[in-house]
Amino acid sequence: MDQFNQQETNKTSFWRSTSLILLFILLLAAFLRLYKLTESPPGLNQDEAANAWSAYCLLKTGQDYYYRTSWPLFYVRNVGGNSSTLYVYLMIPFQAIGGLNVYTTRLPAVVGGILAVWLTFFVGRRLFGSAIGLTAAALLAIDPWHLQHSRNGLESAITPLCSIAPLALLLWAGLLSSDKNKNPSPKPFIAAMGGALAGIGCYGHWEVRLFVPAFLFLLVLFTLPSWWKTIKTKKGALTAALFFLGFAATWGSLIWQHIFHPESMSRHALAQKEWVGTVPFLVALKNISIRYIQHFSPYFLFVNGGDKNAFFTPPGMGQFYWYMAPLMLTGLILLVWRFKSSLSARILLAFVLAYPVGDCLVWGSSLSVLRSMPGLCALILLAAVGLVNIARWLWAQNRNATIVAAVIFSIMVIGMNLKYLYRFYVTSPRDLEIYQYFQTDLVEACKWLKPRFNDFDDIYITTDNFNMPYVVTAVALSYDPKKWFSEPIENYSMSPPEFKSPSEWDYYTKYGKMHFIYDYSDFSISQFQKKFTTGRTLFILRPNEFITSVVTDKLKELEKSGDEAAMVALVQKLNLDKPDTSLIGNLADKIIYKIYSPDGVETLWLCKF
Repeated sequence: MDQFNQQETNKTSFWRSTSLILLFILLLAAFLRLYKLTESPPGLNQDEAANAWSAYCLLKTGQDYYYRTSWPLFYVRNVGGNSSTLYVYLMIPFQAIGGLNVYTTRLPAVVGGILAVWLTFFVGRRLFGSAIGLTAAALLAIDPWHLQHSRNGLESAITPLCSIAPLALLLWAGLLSSDKNKNPSPKPFIAAMGGALAGIGCYGHWEVRLFVPAFLFLLVLFTLPSWWKTIKTKKGALTAALFFLGFAATWGSLIWQHIFHPESMSRHALAQKEWVGTVPFLVALKNISIRYIQHFSPYFLFVNGGDKNAFFTPPGMGQFYWYMAPLMLTGLILLVWRFKSSLSARILLAFVLAYPVGDCLVWGSSLSVLRSMPGLCALILLAAVGLVNIARWLWAQNRNATIVAAVIFSIMVIGMNLKYLYRFYVTSPRDLEIYQYFQTDLVEACKWLKPRFNDFDDIYITTDNFNMPYVVTAVALSYDPKKWFSEPIENYSMSPPEFKSPSEWDYYTKYGKMHFIYDYSDFSISQFQKKFTTGRTLFILRPNEFITSVVTDKLKELEKSGDEAAMVALVQKLNLDKPDTSLIGNLADKIIYKIYSPDGVETLWLCKF
């Protein structure tokens, strides 16, 4: 009896320690994802804004802002294309509580990121034990690729969660045996719910709807004897049937739309010049194979990443730190070595092998960081398997050497992470490329304007260096969707030269009293002044645009008078890199607020006329 009590005490102590460590990891993940959430990245990207505006219009009116469809399931408009709906719907409860702003736009990504860390622990523990589960959760919590993408309002922010959730749900439902649980008890209700949730996850970013079925296929293929054993029993057969019926019910309707309505569901793919539908079968097969293999290259994973976007790829590195390379390689060797004897090895290997599928049908660009995100949790688990097994082997060989190696490794990990975190939280927000990509100056201008919005009858914004400013201002100003639907709107769509139909971008020149100037051929401050009531019109424009407009009007006057010397002198004084307010004379009094870029240069003037 005393021995039994001691075993129970040890077990309770073990679980308590595991729970405390996991709690610390989750709190660390939460802190890293919530800290300076609206400052890194600064401002608001147009795709984030479009998602937020779609969600807010649904919350307030039950319709999306472009098609005006009631509670759309399959897609909403996103500045010219059709985007997935899951992230949009996840934003609605946060907006209902916190309103429309940058914080509530990104908060679902934060919650999804924390849940992904927890599910990674759950999967790792179920497959390999608590040590690997905790290690995987810790590695994911501090991983730059995951951290950066669980702090933005893009649909892909929840891809890691949607990718690991089906595996976690299968394990929870008792449909997958593992090395740690070879005879799980099937749970029919959990399986039905899990299958439906796995299918609902496919309503996230586009790559998930390809990855999940490919992963499930490989999973069944690699663990076929285990599945056969499960479905031999009535309860097991019912549980498996309910999971796949639940998945088919949700995922199936989505694929039906892709097959029979590609013009709406696959607008982005159809607009690509190089994808699986534009070349002969054998050429497509070759291109798919090459792109698939490239996802496992050290260059993509550890050197330079994929997209050349300053925010999508961690600065100065690939998608992972270099110290992850030997860990992943060791984990891969172990999985292949144990493939025949270990169910857990086969399950994780299926997870790893399926990850590039969602990024293999389009090859006209570099590897996509967004479409490759289904592999994030899989590769982290692979590294955790490698790290824990290396540590156990070293411990068995020489405990003192293991302690020394652990200290050196910890110092390296902490040092590299601190360097990255400093760049991410301190340096990165001041980077001009990121500052402009997230239209930080426009968001700052809207913060100034928001409490003064009713002081103006008309607000004009020039669009130089802005991307779809209509939707960024709608979010930054917390615009009323009911006004959006009732007030006059002027917009048009067009296809950029590098795209072929049906791709187009949406350009709004007016909503309510907001005006956006795209045609500069007839832009004149003096002419605008004559049209409006004095003191009730606001211009938001670049300093060089204001100065150029005034100088152009002066040059026209000098040309009429024939004063060429004065014209030459005026042009010589013109320096668009360093705005000189002396060139605009008394009009300088119209400037009521200035926005400065991180390097101290005046980037926007707010002018009252």
